[in-house]
Amino acid sequence: MDNDYAERLAAKLAPGSTFLALSRAGSFLCAYELIRSEIVDGVHNFFGRGFDETGLLYDEAEYQRSVLARNPKSKYRASCAWLVEMGALTVKQIAVLEDIYRHRQEIAHELPKLLIDPDFEVRTDLLQAAVKCIQRLGVFWGSIEVDTNPDFDGADADCESIKSGSMLLMEHLLSIIESIDSAIADGASPRDGSACVQADPPKNET
Repeated sequence: MDNDYAERLAAKLAPGSTFLALSRAGSFLCAYELIRSEIVDGVHNFFGRGFDETGLLYDEAEYQRSVLARNPKSKYRASCAWLVEMGALTVKQIAVLEDIYRHRQEIAHELPKLLIDPDFEVRTDLLQAAVKCIQRLGVFWGSIEVDTNPDFDGADADCESIKSGSMLLMEHLLSIIESIDSAIADGASPRDGSACVQADPPKNET
């Protein structure tokens, strides 16, 4: 083991680095689950047709024709293709989502490696891209709600400023990560929670 690697390993194993790595990993895993829900559940709910005593009702025939037929083997990818056609996401964003999925698998199945390998880190670029997708999906579904809900008739709604619950959660998680990162850079220890006290919860925006 050369001196450079030994120094990087020691830095990796420092308590603050471990705390930050776990915070980033948790946020990434959370972001993926939120994206999957916004895509799969969101698209299915688009075909909702009310409810009765048994629960929600869906136009399953139209859902099958318009969405699932695009990729019979993957409800997720079929839903992504539908969202591209609807203008909610771009083809480039869908490609990035595939990268996000692969990195999610790495994190979920190789978490110990993330904590001890100096060359394995959570890709913050993909985390930011995931948050961007969550933001765009929130705007898309929010815009549909504004267009179809009579409660918004006559309202001057700025749809681009809509923030879904998923987006507010991710902003909160990112603010915590930024506080931890800043505290570590300043030499503080995150173990007693002091690195997180400056992370105020996001304000609800409508």
